[in-house]
Amino acid sequence: MKKIALLAASIAAFAAVPASAQSLTYNLNAQVAPSCGVYNSSGSTIPVEFGELATVPASSTVDVAAGEATYRCNSVNGFTRTITSQNNGYLTLDGNATNDNARRIRFNMAHTGNSGLAFSAQQLTAPVAASFGGSTAFLAGETGNVSFQAFGVQGDVGGNGSPGTTVYAGNYRDTVTITVTAL
Repeated sequence: MKKIALLAASIAAFAAVPASAQSLTYNLNAQVAPSCGVYNSSGSTIPVEFGELATVPASSTVDVAAGEATYRCNSVNGFTRTITSQNNGYLTLDGNATNDNARRIRFNMAHTGNSGLAFSAQQLTAPVAASFGGSTAFLAGETGNVSFQAFGVQGDVGGNGSPGTTVYAGNYRDTVTITVTAL
């Protein structure tokens, strides 16, 4: 009986000692590169042609649709959109900066779209900046239409019915840039 008690005590003591434990840990990692920008299927430079403005009254505009702009951004904090005009909302003679009204033609820009992208036609006399929060809408891509309006430059009719313009003859240009920066 002593042997059985001693054997039972030995088994109990052995069972009370935990077996040696061994574990294996996997630390998983992945990266997602930042991707934030504005896109058009026609490329990164879109030509906008107003044509001849000499016969368009100064109180009228020539409206040109400039296609779509799609905004996609995977920043959880969202992004900032800044729209700038190189010549502060004017097409200028040969694209040269000037304050001379005889060498510049006023234009406006408009933008449609959801998630706060839209704004009505306005002259870009200063940068138009807005911030947009991170959202699944911008993960999927939000699209809006862009359009421009140039004002006519037809002048008053002169002596003997001679036509006139309010600006000098030549090629008038400006560059409008949409910049998207992740926050």
